[in-house]
Amino acid sequence: MPICSFCKKNYEWPRGLTVIQNDGSLMHLCSSKCRKNLLLGREGRKVNWARVRKNQKKADESEK
Repeated sequence: MPICSFCKKNYEWPRGLTVIQNDGSLMHLCSSKCRKNLLLGREGRKVNWARVRKNQKKADESEK
């Protein structure tokens, strides 16, 4: 399963968008929301909705 380059969310393969940059590196994007925010020049770690997802994931891992 690829991980979104913007929000770091795992998603299933047929969904999302894969962008190939000029240097040959791949960027996986899970949704149009992530794609649009990336095109606007925003950083995933500074966007509140992506940050909340990361904190919830850390909390879930600490409970296990």
